[in-house]
Amino acid sequence: MFLRSMLALLALFCPTTLMAGPVVLTTLDGSLTLEGELTSYDGEFFRVKTAFGALTMDGGNVLCDGPGCPDPDAMVARSRIAGPAGMIHGLMPPLLEVFAEREGFEYRRRFLNDSNVVWELSDPATGRRLAIFDGEVREDDEVLTHLASRELDIVLGRQSTKGPVRQDVIALDALVPIVAPANPRAMVTQSQLSQLLSGRIDNWSVLGGPDLPVTLHLLEGSEEDLRKWHPSRQLGVAIRHDDPATLADAVAGDPAALGVVPYSMIGNAVPLVFGGACGLAIPATRNTIRSEDYPLTKPLFLQRIGARQPKIVRDFIAFARSHEAQPVIRSVGYVDQAIGRIAFERQGGRIANAVLAAGDDSDAGRAVRDMVGALMNKDRLTLTFRFQDGSSELDPQSASNVRRLSDAINRGDFDGTSLYFVGFSDGVGPADGNQRLSNRRAQSVRAAVAARVEDAPVDLRVEAYGEAMPMACDDTNWGRQVNRRVEVWMK
Repeated sequence: MFLRSMLALLALFCPTTLMAGPVVLTTLDGSLTLEGELTSYDGEFFRVKTAFGALTMDGGNVLCDGPGCPDPDAMVARSRIAGPAGMIHGLMPPLLEVFAEREGFEYRRRFLNDSNVVWELSDPATGRRLAIFDGEVREDDEVLTHLASRELDIVLGRQSTKGPVRQDVIALDALVPIVAPANPRAMVTQSQLSQLLSGRIDNWSVLGGPDLPVTLHLLEGSEEDLRKWHPSRQLGVAIRHDDPATLADAVAGDPAALGVVPYSMIGNAVPLVFGGACGLAIPATRNTIRSEDYPLTKPLFLQRIGARQPKIVRDFIAFARSHEAQPVIRSVGYVDQAIGRIAFERQGGRIANAVLAAGDDSDAGRAVRDMVGALMNKDRLTLTFRFQDGSSELDPQSASNVRRLSDAINRGDFDGTSLYFVGFSDGVGPADGNQRLSNRRAQSVRAAVAARVEDAPVDLRVEAYGEAMPMACDDTNWGRQVNRRVEVWMK
């Protein structure tokens, strides 16, 4: 019974299968002996098939005997990775190349076909392969299923998930409406954009543009992503594209065209700014996407089952999650999550929005003046915390931001400063209730960050201003969601 309990505690999943052979593993103190068929060894952990099932033991605590015992110097770690083409062919190669350079490995990439690629890391002194990453192009709706069935070790994609899957936001993107440079239209409201997508507006002259029929270009399978802009989800006749780069090129060359592409793939087209009937608008920029102010920001996830990976694979995952990987992510067109600072003087548009929203209401005007007085000597960080619909739980990007900010504080990036968690609400309901709600949310985010912060010379404070500074109109669900937020300011 004792042996069975001990073995159950040691049972961890390890996906790498490299060799087979009988072995006897004995702990250094002689208290436990394990016999079975060795299926893998990554230089740190043995994976053994036994009468009790497949079990994993820490190689640093056991002695190995038998013909199946591996030579650690001959081991090659292996990992199966899948995701959309842009991440497999665009993001993974530079991440692995920089990781290899940092670790002193030799990097090699081999294309097998349009959907499959192999990356190899080797010891430059001996030429011995240390790790093989098998990459495969698969769509977002496929990869999580294959990860759950353990056909894959790591997946990259835009879909969040729960359960046993561990996920980190490693980059950001967003869906953006685009037109040709020759199209004079610079801005549309959400209602106008919805009518353009449905075909109810089928000529640019309806919006004061040239007498040209609207030619709609969309990506295959984009309906779900467009729901925030276009709740009815009934789309007009469109030219469909499998590749966003091809779509962007087609739109850029046609003054009558309207398309929707990821921000990272805008190319030579021009992004349309869109907003609400109240006049508030949010352009798609790196800062508005990093701060999640832009409403259709799409986090890019690195996901894996909570299972033991070979050490070199674990090291790569740690690098991809780290602040050191952010310049690499930015260099290939995705929006990085490096924590930037936006000076108060550069936020005139947001302050103007606050003044306009206050109108002639004396109480609202007083709240805006108090807010401006408190924030004008501070910088805003490009980290914003938002909550899932109808919930006090942070959304996936914001949950990742808790780790990112606390890691930066622990590194000493903010030593000697004060960080202010500033809460805001939408404008629905009484102002005093919104003020209390924005304060509670700011307090909860501060507590989440403080729980991960070690002893650091940083003062964490809370302020709240309710509905004083709207980012978008409250006449839509996404507008209200954008307004319900906790910003971080620094002095």
